[in-house]
Amino acid sequence: MSGPLVRGYDLELASPDCHPGSEKTRLFVRLNQDIGEVLPYLNTALSGKDYNHDARILLWADSGRTYAFRPQEIAIAPVRGMDEARKVAEAIVIRINDVWSNRSKIEPNIKGKKPLPNVLDLYKLLPKTNCKECGLPTCMAFAMALRNEPAKRASCRYLSEQDYLKAVQS
Repeated sequence: MSGPLVRGYDLELASPDCHPGSEKTRLFVRLNQDIGEVLPYLNTALSGKDYNHDARILLWADSGRTYAFRPQEIAIAPVRGMDEARKVAEAIVIRINDVWSNRSKIEPNIKGKKPLPNVLDLYKLLPKTNCKECGLPTCMAFAMALRNEPAKRASCRYLSEQDYLKAVQS
């Protein structure tokens, strides 16, 4: 295999727009090379991620930080100061280069998270009587809760499992 994928980068710290001067900042790792080719391998190697192959962006959360990988940039937040930024950047570059060097042993994955079902589509499956039997005040409130917690489906005796599965799989 060839050498490391990431061979050089520059760092930039940015305060959040909503909190200028905050000690928690966002780190931008500006890459000197395009890492787009490694993104499907990182998608496999990292857990807790979301990947959009067409947009060429991989989102990942680890140890209280969020990472957004793009072909020529990695955004990481939060970091506290340049010393921490250097350590975090070095660690993620090592990880990227490790995945790159082991890519022959990794099955690339171009699939991202399945999008959540549409609240209105779920609402259409409900009786719209606001009976409160599910424990929520309205059928719309139930549809919103159901979107994020599929296990709540059993709380509505009027919603068939077959109709629900059909809605979430489309």
